Amino acid sequence: MRKYFLWLVPFWFLWSSFNFPNEKKHLAQKVADIPMFNSKGEVLQFSSIFNGKPIIISPVYTRCYSICGIVSSGVQNVIKDMDGLGDDYTVVSFSFDSTENPRSLAVYESRWIIDGKKWMALSATPQNIRKFMSSIGVEYDYIPSTKEYDHPPLLVVLTPEGTVSRYIYGVTPSKKDLKISVMEAQAKITRPGLFTGFYLRCLKYDPLNKTYKVDWRFIISTSAGLLIILLVSRLFIKSFIID
Repeated sequence: MRKYFLWLVPFWFLWSSFNFPNEKKHLAQKVADIPMFNSKGEVLQFSSIFNGKPIIISPVYTRCYSICGIVSSGVQNVIKDMDGLGDDYTVVSFSFDSTENPRSLAVYESRWIIDGKKWMALSATPQNIRKFMSSIGVEYDYIPSTKEYDHPPLLVVLTPEGTVSRYIYGVTPSKKDLKISVMEAQAKITRPGLFTGFYLRCLKYDPLNKTYKVDWRFIISTSAGLLIILLVSRLFIKSFIID
């Protein structure tokens, strides 16, 4: 049954009425620092969970067993491959369903084997949900006839300062895209090492295809520049030795 549902996903995109985030408007914008509640019923300020690390937001709702389930499974699989959960980044499954409560969040965490610390499920009051979702630019619509929500499958990567750094689209996030976006988000506030900085500079986000690609223009121009420096240095050294 799962494979047939996956086959229908492209058609679901066509039928859905949601709009993708307006990246020009929301990238580099601060998200709303609202109070949220967790699966234990504790209320915490959103900014309190950053701890100097990027945050990966997965907008879902716990009653959804279709698209949200596939997205949650995709996130679970990709972070297993990525490593660094809790050390390099934190994952938050944020529910925009106003009927959520600590028990439903606990059931969700149990279903996806979430520890509630490195990866946690959070929600908020209806007013704060609207405020937070608006600040990250993610639209969602409640459909009374089915009692479900129509929403885009995506992840939102935030910098450790709480600004929107990158959107990762699709029901199964790419390990490469997510890993690079986390490195990129960290680099926006922390000076990266020489290797990491060069690695990020060699990659360029393609807004049309919504993925990262190799920036061959930069690599070729840099390589050509280095080659010229080596040739000039060699000629200079030879000239110095002969003299």
